[in-house]
Amino acid sequence: MSEISIDLTSQITQDNDTETFHKSSSGTLEEAEDILRISYLEDNQIPVKLLIKDHELLLRRGVDHNNYSFMRLVPGEKAACRYLVDGRQMDLLSVTNRLELTEADDGSRKLQVEYDLFSGLYLVGNYAITLIFT
Repeated sequence: MSEISIDLTSQITQDNDTETFHKSSSGTLEEAEDILRISYLEDNQIPVKLLIKDHELLLRRGVDHNNYSFMRLVPGEKAACRYLVDGRQMDLLSVTNRLELTEADDGSRKLQVEYDLFSGLYLVGNYAITLIFT
């Protein structure tokens, strides 16, 4: 397990409004064969865990078994997900449009994810996340 620096940019588009958030944090990286595990605290309080393997991302964000979001993102697939917003759980459907992990010459890695969230047939929003870790 190694210590890493995390640079996260998240862009959320809902209806005609787009917001961009940028956060930096420290975390840990664990590598085993073709699997990466990243853990960090968002805003120094919310635990986030990512498991990245061949064309699949598992994301868990939250503090305990009752208060967390969980998503499984696979390009081209629809998947049920549990999303926690302002203390309310929403069961949604995600459609992953992009999932790409690249490595730069300096050894840093960049994870880019784009997905849509649906509540039934209603499009909740489009999401684009870029996570750079070194």
